[in-house]
Amino acid sequence: MANSLFAQDPQLSQYYNAPLYLNPAFAGTAQNTRAILNYRNQWPGTGASFVTYAASLDHSIESYRSGVGLLVKRDIQGQSGALVSTDINLFYTYEVWLSNRWTFRPGIALGYTNRTFDYANFVFGDQLDNSGLTGGASADAFSGSRLHFLDVSAGGLVYDDHFWIGLSAFHLNRPSQSVEGLSEAPLPVKFSIHSGYKFFLNNWNGSGYPERSFTPTFNYKAQGAFDQLDLGAYLTYDPVMFGLWYRGIPVKNYSSGLLNNESFILMAGIHFNGLSFAYSFDLPVSRLSLGNSYGAHEISLIYEWEIPYDKRKVKKRGRTIPCPKFTKRYQNY
Repeated sequence: MANSLFAQDPQLSQYYNAPLYLNPAFAGTAQNTRAILNYRNQWPGTGASFVTYAASLDHSIESYRSGVGLLVKRDIQGQSGALVSTDINLFYTYEVWLSNRWTFRPGIALGYTNRTFDYANFVFGDQLDNSGLTGGASADAFSGSRLHFLDVSAGGLVYDDHFWIGLSAFHLNRPSQSVEGLSEAPLPVKFSIHSGYKFFLNNWNGSGYPERSFTPTFNYKAQGAFDQLDLGAYLTYDPVMFGLWYRGIPVKNYSSGLLNNESFILMAGIHFNGLSFAYSFDLPVSRLSLGNSYGAHEISLIYEWEIPYDKRKVKKRGRTIPCPKFTKRYQNY
């Protein structure tokens, strides 16, 4: 017998390699055109499949100090895709120069989500007897198997040449998730606060020298009654990059008595001629052990290319964000 179910949006360990999913304000921050593919397979050893795919494209409009973007995400839960969620989001950002040092970048996202439920992949009570599964179909009838809704999200970034901090809020309109339509089931707003500081270990100025830097970062997110914190750092030693993060809030207990203690995240990546590849592995430190879950595997692939612009129409190029931008600019201007 089930009373209530609680869940959150899919989370990506490489949040810095999924900028539009982290904060709408990141659209256009590459100052080039940027394409990103993300893949995550979470806890494949549990027998319950949690697989997330995402593809994004964003572009900086230099003459208007603006950025635009597109994100398509598909999340598959349960064996044979019992629950599948697909969403498409459009992004717009604008760059505001607060001073010679500080920049503010607000952003907004408008999205459409489609979810499907395949009841044939679930097991119901009338399909069980003392010997186990009967093999017959359930006599239970369900009126709905598809849900779609519009979604509104927003965010902002404040940054200089080394430091950044951002705040984002997704599902601001709190769309209903009820498939049956018998009651309202509003989707809780997801909040995220993320920040970091990049320490350059050499005289890197964007060209001429390989980058050597150390960047501690954090990402705190909360949705409904639950929250989580990713805390760690990555080291860039061009052309390779390594990272280590901890996910959890070990000083916090939930009502069930379980500690908010989830995993360590190990990451390695490499970039070459505008193309970046990164792999990360979540090593569980909770009761869901490595032997039971096989951890979580995540891959990111990023490609940047420069769109030529007319210098006569752009008096001053947009300000570079070396901190939130985790792939270097490979072109020389």
